[in-house]
Amino acid sequence: MNCTKCGKEIPDGENTLCKECQKKESKKEKSGEGKKNNVIIIIIAIIVILALLVGGYLLFGRNNKIGNSIGNIRNYGYSCTQGNWIYYVAPNEDSSKIGIYKVKTNGSDKKELYMSDADILSLNVCGNYLYFIGVGAEIFTEEDEVDNKIYRMKLNGSDLQVINDNEFNNNCYEIYVINNSVYYIGVDANIYKMKLDGSDKTVVTENGTGYLGITKDSIIYNKMEENSSDYVTYIMNIDGSNERPILEGKRLYSVNVEKDYIYYTNEDKQIYKTKIDSGNEELVLDTTAYNLNLKDNYLYYLNYLDFENEDLTVCIFRIKTDGSSQEPEKVKTLETYSSFIDVVGNWVVYLDSTDNSAYIKMVKVDGSKEEELFSLNYDEQNVEENQDAVSNETTEGNTETTEPVETPENTNEVDTNTVVDTNNTTSDTNNVSNETADTNTAAVANETSTENTVQ
Repeated sequence: MNCTKCGKEIPDGENTLCKECQKKESKKEKSGEGKKNNVIIIIIAIIVILALLVGGYLLFGRNNKIGNSIGNIRNYGYSCTQGNWIYYVAPNEDSSKIGIYKVKTNGSDKKELYMSDADILSLNVCGNYLYFIGVGAEIFTEEDEVDNKIYRMKLNGSDLQVINDNEFNNNCYEIYVINNSVYYIGVDANIYKMKLDGSDKTVVTENGTGYLGITKDSIIYNKMEENSSDYVTYIMNIDGSNERPILEGKRLYSVNVEKDYIYYTNEDKQIYKTKIDSGNEELVLDTTAYNLNLKDNYLYYLNYLDFENEDLTVCIFRIKTDGSSQEPEKVKTLETYSSFIDVVGNWVVYLDSTDNSAYIKMVKVDGSKEEELFSLNYDEQNVEENQDAVSNETTEGNTETTEPVETPENTNEVDTNTVVDTNNTTSDTNNVSNETADTNTAAVANETSTENTVQ
């Protein structure tokens, strides 16, 4: 018989190829298997790399590098967001304490993380920790009038730590967590920073300011001009260098920053913008804007529905930062007013109240959906308090001798900027005020500005 490949005569048997052709075919088979194995290895390597990239993004890529925005911090910093969670400050069910909660960005799965007798301000979330200020009751000692602390705790509410115990200004109700540092105003009114664990406290600049607004690149603050009682708003690099006024001789209010533009209101509450270091300003909207906040090319603010026609219904409005839409878009009509508006993700968090209740809610930025975060019914609370009082009196009447029990006074009151109290009011905090309210606008602003506070 002959080889079926080359035609060479070979002995009869099972093989149809000569030895030379058999060797060639064997080499081809081995080569093919090698290529197939190489392809499989490459595919496996690609899958592993993609898995590592996705896992790294989920673990680290969605973690904030900046703890909160200037706009939110200037609105008391009651809420912030990271990944799929919104973290916010609210009272407990009977409004006797203030706590930190979290809720998923779809409005579900609300959880309590931490509860305190003190007020909580300036929430920042960065990496695996929440950072915030706890403002204690006034203790009126010569050494320290207010028991203020800067805390951090893990995102599940564990490992609570004091990272700054009264080593900052009593009127400092703003902290910024940026570039692995916590920025704050020191007891000498200068700007300081410390490491995330509270160590290595160092002065950034000796400018004697009472205001702080920080981005990843810049620090914005007020500075009193020499031989003058007027404040001018300055900007400097985040390392404290290159100090200069934003607009020569001007003080800016409700400052927000996006990219290389600063958005603000003037003394008449009109909305303006200026490109950093341009020296020029541009009118965005001729309106009266309170509690200005900025997110994703939109400016959010409070104003009356129609002040000229005496419709004093307070609403949350928004307008594009480029001023392309001169007609503001109404996001939410309020029952009374809100002392703050925080913009987190696709939500606006706000406070409102009626004659019978108070509540904290979040509404979609386009007004399409709303979720309740906290509510307090005054009638129900009064009934419970009366029942407790009757119960206590009955117990005391049936007891021959009762040892006095010392309890903290006013544990349901916070002296500075309580979110909501049992008297259907929001507190008027003059240390962290966002606006200068006159008699016609006090209901909107609910604040009184100090002379060295910028908004």
